[in-house]
Amino acid sequence: MSKDKFKNIIYITKNDFFSNTKIFKIRKLVISGNIVILKSAFNKKKLRDIFKNILKNSSSISKNTKMIEGVKNIFYKSNSTGKGKYTTNDCSWYFFPWNDDKFGLTKFVQKFFDRVILLNKYSIDKIRNNTPIDGIIQRFHLMYYPLKRGHISSHKDPTNITKITCGIYITSYKEDYDRGGFYVYNSKKEKIFIDHKIESGDLILFYNGLIHGVDPIFLKKNSKKNKDKINGRVFLNLSILESHEKPDRKTTVGIKIN
Repeated sequence: MSKDKFKNIIYITKNDFFSNTKIFKIRKLVISGNIVILKSAFNKKKLRDIFKNILKNSSSISKNTKMIEGVKNIFYKSNSTGKGKYTTNDCSWYFFPWNDDKFGLTKFVQKFFDRVILLNKYSIDKIRNNTPIDGIIQRFHLMYYPLKRGHISSHKDPTNITKITCGIYITSYKEDYDRGGFYVYNSKKEKIFIDHKIESGDLILFYNGLIHGVDPIFLKKNSKKNKDKINGRVFLNLSILESHEKPDRKTTVGIKIN
């Protein structure tokens, strides 16, 4: 089976996630096309409160979104087209370890990010201390997909730097929307929605080269969900990637599924 196709969902415990003896097994499972889920990794109320505080206090759009030496934390709104008819519509925040985070998000999840660094065979100290001039950096990427229009089309992310990516669910299908969300494709080219099996506070690991995307989310008429009035889907991606100081930096490529 091709690595870019989804295979199975596999659940692990927190002990598994932090076990040095199981790190190779988890890495192998993810790279072979499985999505690994750690249930209740985080206190969902705290996560959601942090996001609502960030959203409430984000009014200034960053003029430059390139990750160059000296860059501050970034906030921007995306509605763009890239390679292979790759389209996005979302709000994004980039938090970097060399900057202060007044919201407490990075400190809250750093312990888990350290494991992601190890899963990708890097030194924790090196990645955490790197800045853009070093070429490879750590990035906390918070994404907000507004109801009805927020999306990211089918794509594959580069695998030259990172094989395993990590995501933390701040909202969930169970609580915040009735249709849409994160999807992957299996070997039969069937679209499989992963959000329907995940809740706020859960953590997932998946292969960076897996074909995936996010469909717009919707609420049914008279739905009892969305009580927090977040009005969208919120996801935190823990990324190790090339900075814009790196020549010939590799980027995400859109994929059309026939």
